[in-house]
Amino acid sequence: MRALESVAHPARLAIVRRLAESGPASLTELAEAAGVHENTARGHLAALEAGGLIASEPRPLDRPGRPGVSYRLADEALLAPSGLAQLLGAALARSGPRPEQLRGTGRDWGRYLSGRPGSHDAARKLPEVMDQLGFNARLARGAVELRGCPCKAVAPEQPELVACLAEGVVDGVLAACQAAQRIAKATHDPDSRRCHIALSAPAGEEAAASRRANPARRRH
Repeated sequence: MRALESVAHPARLAIVRRLAESGPASLTELAEAAGVHENTARGHLAALEAGGLIASEPRPLDRPGRPGVSYRLADEALLAPSGLAQLLGAALARSGPRPEQLRGTGRDWGRYLSGRPGSHDAARKLPEVMDQLGFNARLARGAVELRGCPCKAVAPEQPELVACLAEGVVDGVLAACQAAQRIAKATHDPDSRRCHIALSAPAGEEAAASRRANPARRRH
């Protein structure tokens, strides 16, 4: 649970991902990868180190002065993305978080991976984001279809927990794209590695659409 809590923030996930993909890095490099100020990055690094996910060690300088600090993943085996996924899956299964907590974390991560909020094309952006997480996604006809879902591989005992995270990511991407639709209902089939997420417009949007379609009903 401590490991899961330590990465429950988009900036920390970005830091772990940077270390997993490129190896040890300095504070400056990790702050840049996470898109935050160095002072902010220090707090995130402290949380990740307290959670046992990363370790720090002195880094010699090329010139006289205080030695720098280099950060790396605590376990070199985690340099493989599959190993990191298994660690997070195990922490997830043990912590027993509520589905809505997972969806909330997923929404934050979906917005973060989408980049600057704006009128992105959700049909293009969603597959890009989900592909980074191991999902094959397609948005069409008021629904999102996920194939090749890694839920059961990451958390074999409780794949629905990973599915909740995926739902949240989808919702976060839609929000970042300023799409008119949001998640209405999701069904998951971990054995066939597929998820179907039905979408609907928020209540306010539906009412506005109804008024536009029936102008005679407006009050004067």
